[in-house]
Amino acid sequence: MPPQISLASFAACDECRARKFKCPKERPSCAVCSQQGKECIYSPRTERTPLTRQNLTAAEDRIRRLEEAFAELLPEANIDEILSSRGDGTPHALPQRNSAPVPTLGVAVSAGRATPRDSASPGAEETLPQKPDGFDWVEETTFSSISDGMAALSMNPEGTGYLGKYFQPSVKKSLVNIPDKGSTSSVIPLRALLVGDLSSSSLNQVPMNNSAELPSQFPGPTAPLAGYSESFFIDAYFRYYHTTYPFLHEQTFRAQYEGQSPRPRGETWPILLNTVLALGAWNVGDDNSTMDDTFYHEVNRHMRDTSVFEVGNLALVQALALLSNYTQKRNKPNTGWNYLGLAVRMALSLGLHKEFPGWKISDLQREMRRRVWWGVYIFDSGASITFGRPVLLPEISIMDANEHLTLTTTSLPNEIASPTIYSSLIVQSKLHQAINPVYHRLISTPPPGAHELLSLQKPIDDWEASIPPYFQLDNPDVHQHDALILARYRLTWRAANVRIILFRPIVLKWAARRWTAQDIPETEDPEEEQCRQLCLQSARETIASISRYMTTNIPSRLGSWYMLYFLFQAGLIPIIFLITTSTSPSAPSWLDDLRVTKDLLSYAAVTNRLADRCLEVINRFCAMLFDAEQPEAMLQDPSLFDDVHSMFVGEYGDGMDFLDWSNFGLQPDSLMPLPPGDTS
Repeated sequence: MPPQISLASFAACDECRARKFKCPKERPSCAVCSQQGKECIYSPRTERTPLTRQNLTAAEDRIRRLEEAFAELLPEANIDEILSSRGDGTPHALPQRNSAPVPTLGVAVSAGRATPRDSASPGAEETLPQKPDGFDWVEETTFSSISDGMAALSMNPEGTGYLGKYFQPSVKKSLVNIPDKGSTSSVIPLRALLVGDLSSSSLNQVPMNNSAELPSQFPGPTAPLAGYSESFFIDAYFRYYHTTYPFLHEQTFRAQYEGQSPRPRGETWPILLNTVLALGAWNVGDDNSTMDDTFYHEVNRHMRDTSVFEVGNLALVQALALLSNYTQKRNKPNTGWNYLGLAVRMALSLGLHKEFPGWKISDLQREMRRRVWWGVYIFDSGASITFGRPVLLPEISIMDANEHLTLTTTSLPNEIASPTIYSSLIVQSKLHQAINPVYHRLISTPPPGAHELLSLQKPIDDWEASIPPYFQLDNPDVHQHDALILARYRLTWRAANVRIILFRPIVLKWAARRWTAQDIPETEDPEEEQCRQLCLQSARETIASISRYMTTNIPSRLGSWYMLYFLFQAGLIPIIFLITTSTSPSAPSWLDDLRVTKDLLSYAAVTNRLADRCLEVINRFCAMLFDAEQPEAMLQDPSLFDDVHSMFVGEYGDGMDFLDWSNFGLQPDSLMPLPPGDTS
């Protein structure tokens, strides 16, 4: 008797795929086509190059070399115009270069096809450069790079510095066979999903116009710089940025600016001043604004005039810490990392991490030392987690900041039981003290299992319980000031984000098991299921919280930046659940979460190019459900996301890791499978 061949091994017919029916897969004609009188065609699967990091990098390098050769052979030709005209079907005459024959250029993606599928390293858990100096990086003083401060767009490991691999294990080893190593960047899926055609020309196609949403006293962000005074940007800094990160003493800084108080010596003052001006300009600008560039270039000019490595003082620590945050938000993450590293080292050299109770200094001076230290502390801890790098900070007692100190204060005022602009700095410092040991455990080998992961969330629980009642979201005092609202919401999102990071490996491992063995019943470990549900719960709470914030507030540029940072990471979780178990009774609620995410991203995308890229990812996976008249009925089809599953298994997915799978959503059609149900 000939061996029985399972129909499950065949792909659905073209008609069933197009109409999103479950195909019975009979040959030569399935029952659905026979009943409806349709021609039943089984198109063969298209052989595609596995979209591994190795193949994609090889294709990128080949394209770059071809473009260089094209420019050398045809210096007068504009390759973008040629490609555009050929895409429209319009022939384009190439300029002649003497009479020498032009070599035929091969297809760029052929480099990827030359690599066998099984050449991908199944145990690779980290995207590595091809050259020994591949982690070297250069971030020029211009802001044309496609790197980003959220670690969202830095896919190619070449020239971007080391970015940790938090939860991007390879499917074949780490997801299917249970990972031996965790990974260390809090936003790897964010950066992985956002890679695509991010040239400056494509980014400029996004409409940018948020001047109507600026406060009335601040004119449009793209007005000529000559129309503003420095005091305008100083006011913007203290209104929008200082209320979130109060690292300066406002009265002291303004007195120094007016010449009424001694300024820091040497080049320290112009460095600090222009950093404040740059941040003020950034906060009232948008993605098209270049006002802050002028001040940043002035900072660099003063730094060239003196060596910041040969000077150490409190004002310079403040400037370096602020510069680190500014350059991160201007998509220069490694530059910001270095500024921050110097700020930490200089702070330690000044003893900012010590109290020195016997030191005869004023209460304001003591308080400012504390404030600057804990500002540097939360920046360094947050940046380390974002970029997947170790936290190198001492663990000491928490600061005690008070906004009522002045230059003439001689005794400490009594602590008040109401929120101030310093409440967030104090509470966030305690959060980072709580989560730094958790993060250190996550990046250690071997990685924690489900039981240990559940215990690692206890410090977060204890931190949440320690937040004073006057700084809770249900306290009316918090809602009296826009900055307090953002600060309190941001802490909620950050704590939930840590939980997502904590439990996400369990979610990915669970998803991969189901995608590779959907018909095999399995009994899930109760603790793993609990981890999975906690991850989903944190993601859904984040989406709901951001929705509430955006519904009741007009976010500043800083608020929009953090909203996007936390929203997209949270939105990835219901996508994974929906793709994995679309027939679950809870699937409609996950789809509702994604609708909310889409609406929020659509709002932000008007003024933020990164939000537009995030929105494109959501639409790639879920547009067919968003646009359907009865999406709940579609969710009952267990084969709805089979094409997505196939990226991990079979002809597409051998050796593909989560980073590569995530990146599939934005690849050119020639390099990616069609979206579910798409046969065009």
